[in-house]
Amino acid sequence: MGTPIAVVGMAVRAPGGIADLDAYWSAILHARDLTGDLPADRRDAFGAAWDGMVTRGGYLDAAFDFDPKFFGIAPKEARVLDPQHRLLLEVAWEAFEHAAIPVAAVAASTGVFVGITGRDYWQWLSGDPNSYWTIGNGHAFAAGRVAYTLGLGGPVFALDTACSSSLVSVHTACRALAAGDCDVALAGGVNLVLAPGTTRAVAQTGALSPQGRSRPFDADANGFVRGEGCGLLLLKRLADARRDRDRVLAVIGGTGINHDGRTATFTTPNVSAQAGLIDTVLAAAGVSARDVGYHEAHGTGTPLGDPAELEAVVAALGRRDGRPLYVGSVKGNLGHTESAAGVLGLVKAVLCLHHRTIAPQANYRALNPRVDLSGTGIEIPGSPLPWDDRLGPCASTSSYGMSGTNAFAVLSPAPPPEPAAAVPAPRGFPVSAATPGALAELAGRYAAHLAALPGADYPAFASTATGGRTRLKHAVWVEAADPGGAATALAALAAGETHPAVRALGADEPVPVPPGRAVVSLPGYPWQRGTYLSAPA
Repeated sequence: MGTPIAVVGMAVRAPGGIADLDAYWSAILHARDLTGDLPADRRDAFGAAWDGMVTRGGYLDAAFDFDPKFFGIAPKEARVLDPQHRLLLEVAWEAFEHAAIPVAAVAASTGVFVGITGRDYWQWLSGDPNSYWTIGNGHAFAAGRVAYTLGLGGPVFALDTACSSSLVSVHTACRALAAGDCDVALAGGVNLVLAPGTTRAVAQTGALSPQGRSRPFDADANGFVRGEGCGLLLLKRLADARRDRDRVLAVIGGTGINHDGRTATFTTPNVSAQAGLIDTVLAAAGVSARDVGYHEAHGTGTPLGDPAELEAVVAALGRRDGRPLYVGSVKGNLGHTESAAGVLGLVKAVLCLHHRTIAPQANYRALNPRVDLSGTGIEIPGSPLPWDDRLGPCASTSSYGMSGTNAFAVLSPAPPPEPAAAVPAPRGFPVSAATPGALAELAGRYAAHLAALPGADYPAFASTATGGRTRLKHAVWVEAADPGGAATALAALAAGETHPAVRALGADEPVPVPPGRAVVSLPGYPWQRGTYLSAPA
């Protein structure tokens, strides 16, 4: 077996206004179709250039909004900075927060691995070029800016293998961790649809659904719609995560990549290459096909791609022992998010493992008649199902690039946590933000969270807030022995009122860090965004 890799933090952006993992899981669990009409800011900017194309897709809300001040970026630079790079900065920060790991604690040994394909924002740049244009829009700078801004000193890559880019990035990160090139890795990808040129090019391949719906595996599947998103995982070697008492969401037991080689056409999938990759990775990870209870497929919903992919899944993962294997694709929810597709599918697989639930397939009615799954044990789930003992304990995911590059990963559930060290009753906890406005907003989020928090969970909350968040410029100490008292004090802070339990912290004033380590999810940082864009050329 190779080196098992722990997923210790995750963060996402997805269509439908989704900006956190709870919202993402809820949308998947309820089989929501998050696609919709092309946003007005994209259509208005290019006018008739969009005419005649399928423009329904999975679009992010407010794709041009950003909080440049938080990252020390001047407004002039922010306007020409590719919104994909901006998304990566925010989602990277959120992944560290979700893991409850302050950036500075691991910065020197953290690598960055980003899948990115699109260059649409070049078409928004007008006027005389300046020094910000190239470093704001080149692929290499997408990963490099994250490392520069957060002070990360490990290996840094931007990878483009088309639709498999983000899962190839996760594979590369796992290899770097196993080799000791870094001790922590940020890995994932990003995709935005900002101009009509790429959509027109994709349409000419015949891959887009004329009806504007992504229907993986379905009898009515006739192509996909384009989608937007961003997902990043924070990864560590499992042994290190357990030593550091991190919260482990799932374990990546193995990853692999290969290429289709020479096929009928450059974009024709190769069933034997796909099946062979699955076989190779499972063997190296010490996992049998019957151990896999759920497979998150590439599943684009194309007439050629789906039958080929399911043929490979049958060959590598099919079984006749009565144990089912459920197969799904998040593209039914989001559309095809291209260079972010692999990681967003991987996040879905992690969440299915974590919640012990098989999520239903969105936009699925009946199986594609070109596919025969009889006697294979493979099923497409039509409703949420418990992940019970009749299923194998592992999950897997595939991602296939139009370039011919294939990627596969296999996951196992998080191991039982190490016996927890007792977290003493807290005296209080700090709250900090980059601006007074953000501090007030974060206080309000904490207050709402604490108002519903059982008293027994308060020590873990305070431990995470104290040891798991980066200390920012504007900071206060909240003196409170229980969640109710803390919520009252924070509500006053959010309203701009003084409270005897809240006092400002000096820039270098230390705070008491309780012994032990507890990691729970807290409300995320409240970005203070404005709209930053250039007029299209």
